[in-house]
Amino acid sequence: MKQWIKRQVPPDLLPKVQTVIGSSKKLIFKTVQKVVHPSPKNTIDKVYIAIPSSAKQQAEEIKHRCGFYIPHLPVETVIMKDPKTLPSRLAFAHEPVLVIGEEQLQPSWIYSYRKGVFNLDYLLNPDEGYVWHQLINLVSDTIDNDITESKKRFVKRVKSLQQESLDKCYVFGTGPSLEKAINRDWSDGYRVVCNTIVRDQELWNHINPHFIVAGDTIYHFGFTQFAKAFRQDLAKRLDESQAMFIYPAVFHNLVKREFKDFSDRLIPIPINSHNKRIHTDLTGHFYLPDLGNILPLVLLPVACTMSKKVGLFGFDGRAPDDKLFWRNSNKHTYLEYMPDLQKAHPSFFNHHLSKSDKNKYVKSVHGDILDEKLIDAERDGWQFIMLHKSWTPTFQKRYISK
Repeated sequence: MKQWIKRQVPPDLLPKVQTVIGSSKKLIFKTVQKVVHPSPKNTIDKVYIAIPSSAKQQAEEIKHRCGFYIPHLPVETVIMKDPKTLPSRLAFAHEPVLVIGEEQLQPSWIYSYRKGVFNLDYLLNPDEGYVWHQLINLVSDTIDNDITESKKRFVKRVKSLQQESLDKCYVFGTGPSLEKAINRDWSDGYRVVCNTIVRDQELWNHINPHFIVAGDTIYHFGFTQFAKAFRQDLAKRLDESQAMFIYPAVFHNLVKREFKDFSDRLIPIPINSHNKRIHTDLTGHFYLPDLGNILPLVLLPVACTMSKKVGLFGFDGRAPDDKLFWRNSNKHTYLEYMPDLQKAHPSFFNHHLSKSDKNKYVKSVHGDILDEKLIDAERDGWQFIMLHKSWTPTFQKRYISK
């Protein structure tokens, strides 16, 4: 049909015709939906899992995970007679439908006109950890007011800190070199730490960070013991300090549920898919760039907001004999929970860990793209200094030995 329309309609009119067709299809969908479900719901009161009969065990695991991510909603499992086609009562339902598989289900229009079809296949979908938070956000209240208050808190804190007139900002990764941070005084700059440094109470108190950031779906905002241990230690560190917690807003509904005692120090910031700058002033443009991992996503935007001179520590990169993505400091991660994390999210690790190119992930997040963003910022007056040697060329070229 699409090809026939293209052949019959003049090119200059094609966009308008496609818009009309799309609107017509959506109207037809809404009309049929009212017939199938004559009493529309204003609230979501259940979730469906739609699976083929061969995947009952996987359905049970997804249902178990629902108990963590959406504990307030009952879950109904529906066995599909045709493993590739969603039953009509679910296709037109108002409630979310959780599905599995590599291919989109039929009818294909459900992905265009029906909200709430989520692929949570942890065996095949490397992004399923993120999809869980899309589900949480669909069934939760809007966070617009929270974002407004978050910006006010952040701006107020930044203005207060800048009265100290420090001329640099330090950002800390969790590579093996992080253990050496205990041997240096960092009080001459603003301090932004990340992720599982929260495990080390002594180093946390020594650095005395102004901000703690995190942004990984499965390592920090998931259901596994690894992620839970991180959040438990984070709560302890927040209780011992005045640090503020900054993270992508997509995780806010989970964070505010678990960190009610620290609501005045939570800083969720939306990600803007069109923003690719690491040095935008967040006090004005309150959006994170859609870039890489925690360094370009949150650490650098916060640091560049605080100062035009940024020191990097704990970014060792991937040594030739490292396992997984790179080696973390043993004191600042949860090695005992890594097997459980890998078992829970096999598709994530299979996708990002290439047997033929062990540096694939490092290059994707700390390679040419990050280097270009750093160069852009350097042209605008920012300076980035690597404070120890690194296996990552982007950092090593900015290493100053003294």
